[in-house]
This record gives sequence, C-alpha cells and structure tokens, in this order.
Amino acid sequence: MKPLRLTMQAFGSYGKKTVIDFTKPSQNLFLITGDTGAGKTTIFDAMVFALYDEASSGQNKKEGVIFQSQYVDLDITPEVTLEFAESGAENAPHYHIRRIPRHVRRLKRTSKNGNTTKEETSLVELTMPDGTVFPGKMKETNEKIAEIIGLDGEQFLQIAMISQ
Repeated sequence: MKPLRLTMQAFGSYGKKTVIDFTKPSQNLFLITGDTGAGKTTIFDAMVFALYDEASSGQNKKEGVIFQSQYVDLDITPEVTLEFAESGAENAPHYHIRRIPRHVRRLKRTSKNGNTTKEETSLVELTMPDGTVFPGKMKETNEKIAEIIGLDGEQFLQIAMISQ
C-alpha cells in the first residue's frame, strides 16, 4: 500500500482542512518530524483511522468524539480522506477511503430537552478503482480494506510506523 494523499478536517490538532501530498517526494520513505505537539501522531492517527477505524497508538486508544478537533466550531464536520494505491507501481489501482468519526454537532435550534448539540454517528465510504462505492457497512469495509492492503490494523502498525 502506498499512501498518495491524506486530507484531514476538524480532526485532532488539525482544525482547518489540511492536505498532505505523499506523491511529491521522489522516494518511498517518509519521515515526519516536528516539535512536541506539532501534530505528528495525529497524521498517523488519521491514516490508521481512515484505513482501520482506530487510532495509531495501541496504548492510547482513541475513537469517535475524541478525534473531533477542539480548535474549530462544532458546525465543521470532522473527516479524514486517504487516497492510496495498492502498490508503488505506476499503474497500481487507486482507492479512496473517507471516514467521518462519531462527533458532536451543534443543533440549529434547541431541542425540546434543552440540548444544543447532538452526537452524530460515524460514516465510511470506500471508492474502488473503477469509481464504484463499496456497498459495505463499517465492519465489511474494514474487512475489505484489510483484504486490499493484505494487513490488518495491528500488522499495519508494526510495519508502517515506528513509535516515538
């Protein structure tokens, strides 16, 4: 699996829409560096969340509302999109996976109970190389991703990320 483009919005420390283009470097090895708190782990969280619906840290399991950025208004929907190729070959099939984590959104009007926010459920969309959207639900999509990549989430973390 070769990541091509990662887009994050209202996700972790990335409030504004941020795109990381992995096609610009001419090598197949990436080093993500930065000061403490710069958002390095959030990049890995976003990639692993897009692929496997979980965070990159086994010790610090994050899910759902925890991914929602505290740096933007609740009106902005958190989401992650990852475009990736099956392999590094030029003609390798490309896939797009888009996930919206469970999150809180502001209601337009106060509810009868007096609530001003509502928790929204998560969403996943996997677009296949031919442009069709994989018709599965969360579990089926997660299984399809593991089939495409050839690794489950735990295996992916062991080879794709060296912990800090």
